[in-house]
Amino acid sequence: MTLIKRVSIVLAKWCPHCLPFSLHNAKRVAEDLGVPLQVLDIDDPNQLEVADRLVEECGDWSEDYLIPQVFVEYVDGRVSHVFTGFSEAVSGTEACWEAFFSSNYYQTLIREQLATDRKPLKGFVEKYLTFKGQCRRHCDGPTSFVDLWYDSDRVVGAYVCPDKYVSRVVYLSTKPNIDWFIDFLSSQVGEEVVNDRDIRTATRHGWELRDDALAEMKEISPSGVIKEVYWTVYPQTEAEKGRGVFLCSYPEKGRGCGRLFVQDIKSRNRLCPKCR
Repeated sequence: MTLIKRVSIVLAKWCPHCLPFSLHNAKRVAEDLGVPLQVLDIDDPNQLEVADRLVEECGDWSEDYLIPQVFVEYVDGRVSHVFTGFSEAVSGTEACWEAFFSSNYYQTLIREQLATDRKPLKGFVEKYLTFKGQCRRHCDGPTSFVDLWYDSDRVVGAYVCPDKYVSRVVYLSTKPNIDWFIDFLSSQVGEEVVNDRDIRTATRHGWELRDDALAEMKEISPSGVIKEVYWTVYPQTEAEKGRGVFLCSYPEKGRGCGRLFVQDIKSRNRLCPKCR
């Protein structure tokens, strides 16, 4: 049984077959499978090449291919094409989604994915190493942990307030790769925002958590520790003080790509410029 690592959807924001319901349904697929969702917008030059390659190699390809298209990507590199929208009435795409969710294929996909003890680190993090907190710099509201990316060995998440301001990004791993973490952050917010001075590392032991955490820790980490790498922006200049990192997410409207972006710290926008 091979693990699924993520779901990908190729779309365009102007397409009525894509937004809002196909994006919402793709998020549902990712949530049901317990994996991240990758959104590839064909109008974004930085995403178009990846989208074209995915569709050409694994999907329904033509020079002017249909959207949306949805793919399930596996840890071993395999990719399964699972959905293509219709070119006719939007109702056809809606009916196709309904058939997909009620299909034996989809139910089997979920059952096999959930039956696999696939992410012990993520389960441990959720149980012992995520907390409720308070927003910093932006407001006094509560913060909660939101997944940004994970696989069997790494978990990356952000602490966000109700306005989606990001107080801190946390990367947890038994063997963290700081360069990988910096590349991950830079790919979302830009290299100019990510500074080495803003990154801190802490070691978490089973004994400092609840009593049953020590035994569970041994099943995850032979060394008995998990490294927790923090990225918290400490502004130095007036320009840096005037901006903040936010999470593109507007669940009430079923929108948002789930990526980090930078904007004026006083802004009330919950969506990045590409998703507005």
